[in-house]
Amino acid sequence: NVARGEAYLADGPSLWDVTFRTAVAQAELEDREISGSYVRIAFPAGDGPGGEIMIATTRPELLPACVALVAHPDDQRYAGLIGTTARTPLFGVPVPILGHRLAEPDKGTGIAMVCTFGDTTDVTWWRELGLDTRPVIGKDGRLLDGPLPWLAGPAAQDAYAQLAGTPVKAARARITGLLRDAGALRGEPEPVRHAVKFYENGDVPLEIVTTRQWYVRNGGRDPALRHALLERGREAGWHPPHMRARYEDWVNGLAGDWLISRQRY
Repeated sequence: NVARGEAYLADGPSLWDVTFRTAVAQAELEDREISGSYVRIAFPAGDGPGGEIMIATTRPELLPACVALVAHPDDQRYAGLIGTTARTPLFGVPVPILGHRLAEPDKGTGIAMVCTFGDTTDVTWWRELGLDTRPVIGKDGRLLDGPLPWLAGPAAQDAYAQLAGTPVKAARARITGLLRDAGALRGEPEPVRHAVKFYENGDVPLEIVTTRQWYVRNGGRDPALRHALLERGREAGWHPPHMRARYEDWVNGLAGDWLISRQRY
């Protein structure tokens, strides 16, 4: 986990600045409804020409941070795509198409662009699906300076160079124009009201950025370690006896390693 980084939340940027640069606890988060726009982006399907997958997103500026497309396993529209790949427009990065229960068939086009990180659901997908980490937003609320190591070829790096160093809102408008020029935009942005996470004392949406943290492995992400902990528990004498079952339930219920350095997020 230390090598991959972990997500924490910092109060995100307005057009020109950030108002906080701090980690926050889950209890300090709240949903607020704001105005946004759905931008419909056509992802080329697979390595060959012909097919495309339509993604509707309110955060097109995170396209260079895309690590997967996710649909609900029961959504028949995308059942045949699960396990295949798509490529990000402008950047040409291959990303897997995966199934996950948190995908919402009735939201947008029903298939989501997973970025590291656009919201807290992206963190869940990243964790549970074992996705890559490709952060593009820094603590100053601007897109990182390039080049980005996962973008191959001069055309992809040139596209990102037009976004590097810009605040999030400016990057959102700029990449929409780039997608339009590249023929990857479908229709015009559609106004929408949607709920977004805020820090309770903040007045702009939260951004999720990555930092290095220290963890203790506890079996929450390692089946072999979980099995070893259960076996050790069976070697012990428990008083009263039913506490062994409670211990095993606790070990089996661990969902993530223990963060011991600082942030809860």
